[in-house]
Amino acid sequence: MKRKVNSHLLDSSRFPKRTPRQDPVSCESCRLKKIKCDRQQPCSSCLARQLDCIYGRPAIARAPQPRPPAVVERGMHPNLDSPVVTTDRSSRPHASPSAPYNRESLRTADWLENIHLAERVSTATPKWLRDGLGDPARRRSSSVNLEAGPKPLLSMPYMSRSAIDENPASVNLVSFLPTKAEALGLFRYYHHYVDYLYHILIPKRVEGLMNGIYHCIDNGSPVELNHLALLFSILASSLCLQMALEAPGDAEARSQEFVYLTGAALIQSHYTASPTLEGLQATMVVMHNVSNWKIPSLVNGLFVHGAIVSQAKSLMLHCVDSPSFRNERDGSTYDAVELELKRRLWWDLASYDWLMGFLTGPQEWTYLIHPEHMNVNKPTNIDDDAIGTHGVVTLPSSTPTDMSFFLQRLKLAFVSRDVVDATSYEHLHGLEISYDKILELDRKFHEALAEIPEFFRLDAASRRRFASVYEERPTIAWQCCLLQQGFYSRLCRLHRDFFIRGAREPAYSYSHVICLQSARKVLEIKRIMDGNEPNHTPPNSVVWSVMHHVFAAAVILLLDVCFNWDDILAEKRKEEVLDACRMLSKAQESSSLVREGINGMMSVLQKHWKHSLVPRGENPSNSAIEAAPSLQGTSQAFLADSTAALNDDAPELPAATFDSIGGKQLEDIWSEMLNTGNDLTLEAADWTELLNELTDPDLPRG
Repeated sequence: MKRKVNSHLLDSSRFPKRTPRQDPVSCESCRLKKIKCDRQQPCSSCLARQLDCIYGRPAIARAPQPRPPAVVERGMHPNLDSPVVTTDRSSRPHASPSAPYNRESLRTADWLENIHLAERVSTATPKWLRDGLGDPARRRSSSVNLEAGPKPLLSMPYMSRSAIDENPASVNLVSFLPTKAEALGLFRYYHHYVDYLYHILIPKRVEGLMNGIYHCIDNGSPVELNHLALLFSILASSLCLQMALEAPGDAEARSQEFVYLTGAALIQSHYTASPTLEGLQATMVVMHNVSNWKIPSLVNGLFVHGAIVSQAKSLMLHCVDSPSFRNERDGSTYDAVELELKRRLWWDLASYDWLMGFLTGPQEWTYLIHPEHMNVNKPTNIDDDAIGTHGVVTLPSSTPTDMSFFLQRLKLAFVSRDVVDATSYEHLHGLEISYDKILELDRKFHEALAEIPEFFRLDAASRRRFASVYEERPTIAWQCCLLQQGFYSRLCRLHRDFFIRGAREPAYSYSHVICLQSARKVLEIKRIMDGNEPNHTPPNSVVWSVMHHVFAAAVILLLDVCFNWDDILAEKRKEEVLDACRMLSKAQESSSLVREGINGMMSVLQKHWKHSLVPRGENPSNSAIEAAPSLQGTSQAFLADSTAALNDDAPELPAATFDSIGGKQLEDIWSEMLNTGNDLTLEAADWTELLNELTDPDLPRG
């Protein structure tokens, strides 16, 4: 029988806790989290979480060493998209070990599990793994030999003078370079948190080029301008992503400066006449990562997709594996790393080209790279360190490598190209597409989905089975969400022309069901990305491509509620739509770029919605307001102010109309739509055109 213990016996003053025989070798934070400590002062885990690193027994713990003010945790800071400026740690309250989920550690955990275009997968990574992601020993990217730890805040010359104000053909490029340590820190950031999406850089090769640049500067030798262009493009991308969350205005200014310097370096090197691999990489880095910002007009033409494809053809990348090139390699030694790089660059351009062909915009239903006009082997499924190793062959797709996501994304591009080939004629000539074609393309999508390796799947069994893979390669869990979201958003797009008809005509009901299922998949993936902290906006919400898919999926569910407003589950479906709207409201507060994109999509949605609310022959300004008698306050005033958009000659609604006010206004607008959905004149509304406009990737800058 257990004996009761009197409460007074627990008085610590009467019975002090027995002291350990020796000081613990790990710091308090690492012991609390039960993770490996590298025993530095401060240790890398505390640096990652921005906690005070304290060793020894609590009563005699050493005080943290003061840190100089205005220091940026460049290698490990809590927000993906913005560097964090810290002050002397002694001026901050100590992070209590008894509260491991304080705001600071939450921000750090979110950052560690959220990177550009890929988000946090809390259900895919167990807590013990998430707690240990900050441990450098768990990072397997050994190809870049860069020191971890705090880096000073970049102090760029252009902050006192702008490079954009100077002639790109004569601007002194070297004067705008950061220090070597700063440049390597930003490259490390790019390597870990950006390049995994496209993987068009080989880290060791780029590091060697950067060392060469600064060696030339130290010796007063001329710098290779194409190498300089690649470095500037990496700086533009890294700064843009780091600062987009907390200082979006500064992020845009910095990215514009470095993109301008990238273009200036290419102009001064006569890149268009004599292209190089490094110059091509620089243009592709800008195209992929900084295209959402306004690129200065003097250099903008260098980063257009068509111009980049033309330069790649000038480098003969489209025929690197043709018989003549193979024979030439057989008779001499060749650079295996460069050959593999050429294949990666070409297939990245091809996949981008084909994916864009299945998106709204000027490139819709067409592409520049024809599969029969090229002879390039697919990139090898191996890690970067294995390139050029004697006897190495491509690994099976079931083996995760640095190239796994690249190759699976390529499969999605193949199916997107098939859609363009099969339906472009009908779309461009205004003809109705045979439903049999849609079903055949649907089969190809599902076959590609079935072939996705298990470590890229989101079901619980796969996540448990590959937990060790996620520990060794954390980006696999993040890439999984991006890949799945890409497939389901395009599957929904395939069926959208028959979504409305499928709600009414049994012959097309499959399209209606697939659209709803795919939209719900996209939203569920977003929830997986967000994790379990509803009061914290994770960095994935600042990525426009992610929120673009979320908005389009939310509209699909919104339209379904309006078509079936008297359904027995109507109230549950309304709440489902409002839950998606809350995701958008949260994202509005995270990034000016995402807010601008959501505002643009709201303008498109409102334009079609107001037209559909107006019965023929009635006064638009009166009927629009009468359609929502239940609205009061700001929502009703908003609706009255929006009636000007009903006139084709009226100016577009200002973006500020849809800005979130306390995180509620956007939800009020969507609630209004749900309440008035049963009054829509569905026969007169062109909902297909609405869905087409909402999938325009250029909406943020439209």
